[in-house]
Amino acid sequence: MAKKPTFYPNLPRDPRVPKGRRVGAILVTENFTIPRIIHADRRFKPSGAYNPTYLSEDTSVGGGYSIKSGTKNPSWRVTIAKGGDATSAYSRELYTIKPCRYSVRTESSNWLSIGYGTLGQGVLRLENDTTALDAKAIGRLKNKLQGKVGNAQLAAPLAESREIHRLVRQINGLGMDALKAMLAAKKTKGKSVTKLAGDIWLGLGFGVNPLLKDIQSAADSILHYVTRKDSRVRISGTALTEYVSGQAPLPSSEFVAQDAAITFHRIAHHVQGIRYVAGVDLQVRSGSNYGVTDHLGLELGALPSTLWELTAFSWVIDYGSTVGEWLEDMFYTVPGTVKYVSKNYKYQSVTTNIPKGIFTAGTAGFLSGTPSDAKYTLFTRAQLAPVFPVRPLRIRSVDEVASHGINKMLNLASVLAGRRGPRL
Repeated sequence: MAKKPTFYPNLPRDPRVPKGRRVGAILVTENFTIPRIIHADRRFKPSGAYNPTYLSEDTSVGGGYSIKSGTKNPSWRVTIAKGGDATSAYSRELYTIKPCRYSVRTESSNWLSIGYGTLGQGVLRLENDTTALDAKAIGRLKNKLQGKVGNAQLAAPLAESREIHRLVRQINGLGMDALKAMLAAKKTKGKSVTKLAGDIWLGLGFGVNPLLKDIQSAADSILHYVTRKDSRVRISGTALTEYVSGQAPLPSSEFVAQDAAITFHRIAHHVQGIRYVAGVDLQVRSGSNYGVTDHLGLELGALPSTLWELTAFSWVIDYGSTVGEWLEDMFYTVPGTVKYVSKNYKYQSVTTNIPKGIFTAGTAGFLSGTPSDAKYTLFTRAQLAPVFPVRPLRIRSVDEVASHGINKMLNLASVLAGRRGPRL
């Protein structure tokens, strides 16, 4: 089983700076070098002429770099103890290359050549758009906060409570509806069974399951309200994604022997992530503007998202957009004071460059070698305004729409089957 990547990258520590100079701006830059070695001989077979240094190169080239920038605050512990914001801007960029060691042999009607060397190949960078990742991290940050508060959103369930009797009647009549559908299956060519299956699926997905969750949420929320107390919390919301890209072969090549060149096939594993960190002083007991209606999600700010949720087929629009999330965040009020918010971003690419030989026509050749591994890591931390972040209003990406695609397709198919199905 593959190990899940952690958010914070495991980067080597820089040498400690003398104590008296650890205040203010930091900028540490270091460049790395790797060897570049190309050696090859060749023999002209008809005359036996031999050149032992046909190719001879032994130098050093750039092999990466390390850049660290930010600010140092030696009294950050005191700041945090007083409930202040000790967040500071920080950036770390690390790029390393492990060179490839190769050997090559070629032979044609006129030439015989043997070579070896050490070459490095760079990293393949492919940073995707982070809009969807950013929204997911904000959503998880908000869920963490609501978990600390223990509140519930009961406005929409209470408004839909008038439909409970219809749901109960549907469950009670399930056996008779199933019998009618089976008897009419031949006449309707199976459409009656399809309609019944769609009704059951919608009843479970939009009736029974949400009802049970709302009852549990209400019970937990009342318990939290009775035992509530003011507290200072530190919460975080993280979203990570992994993807793979490749390039085969590279458009350029390196001449390494008589009638032979080397190129590389690239395979890169990318990890991209965003983490929001926030500190909040919760005032759920001493706050004068926080009561039982706020705790149960019945306050005025919950009205826009509730009206949207009660709108017919709004869930279909939410499949392809973030209208519901945006309304929920825009009118959300934090039950306390936001002390600080920071945003961390990480991107990492680990590229494996596999050496491949290219030989001219009429030449028999063989090239072998170890891969050239390149690794690039970027980590940044930004201090944001002490305001709880909001997910933007946007059209969802293809990957987001495809997430839980089976359930979404079954929901849409059930609606269509119910509208077009025969009356029993």
